[in-house]
Amino acid sequence: MRGDLPQPDRDRLSTLTALVILSYALIRIVVLPIFSAELTFAGLIFEFKVDTRLIMLTLAAALTVAGADWLLRSHPSLKSGERTFEHWIVPGLTALAAGIILTRLPEGPALWVGLVAGAALLMAVLLAEFLIHDPTDPRHDLAALVLRTLAYLLMVGILFTMHAIDLRSVYRVPLSLVVIAVISWRLLQLSTSVDGQAVVSALIVGGISAQLVWALHYWPLPSFRFALIVGLFVYICNGLMETLRAGEMSRARLIELASVAIVGLTGILVFS
Repeated sequence: MRGDLPQPDRDRLSTLTALVILSYALIRIVVLPIFSAELTFAGLIFEFKVDTRLIMLTLAAALTVAGADWLLRSHPSLKSGERTFEHWIVPGLTALAAGIILTRLPEGPALWVGLVAGAALLMAVLLAEFLIHDPTDPRHDLAALVLRTLAYLLMVGILFTMHAIDLRSVYRVPLSLVVIAVISWRLLQLSTSVDGQAVVSALIVGGISAQLVWALHYWPLPSFRFALIVGLFVYICNGLMETLRAGEMSRARLIELASVAIVGLTGILVFS
């Protein structure tokens, strides 16, 4: 790596990561009052509970979002007043998802390994977001590939968690729509500079994927298989949207995507 290329501020990166990991650890120590409420609408009962874990995880995600902006502000190509909103999404969701998993691990070696893995994952996401800001950076394509991979892994992890904890469909479907649409928007934005197109395409992908989540909710599928199937579907949908927006739709492209879908689905059903 050439020394003349922009580098993230190491002090900011390490400080941010340490603070987020510390917030995860405090969940097991700090005890806050629990607030619960119940709402009945259209014959459905919605239960809401605000506890220590929810508050600390929200703070960790907010801290990560602010830190991502803080880190990106040190990039020499960032203009004054330029927005950085798109760079907040994957880091914020990563902090939230990692925290949910870590808070469910028992104390012991597994927790320490999880904390180290969570810190490494968060640093990788923040570094990729920093490098991807400048399209002329020779590391841009590699950073984009890393970010895409981590984003899909993040989405699959969130879907797996929602299924594993047996979240009710009334919560799972809208949450899936939001998570998939937001992550798809970030991924689609990497291939286009027109925000409006990415937003519409992401909403379409999120809406269709939420219908699939709703249908699979009633099937007796293992959590990992459920998450992989939905993740594969989102990947194919994003590929179609990118192809349509680029005006490169052809029979060969359709065959390519169909082949990926068939091979991927077969592998999921056989090996998961």
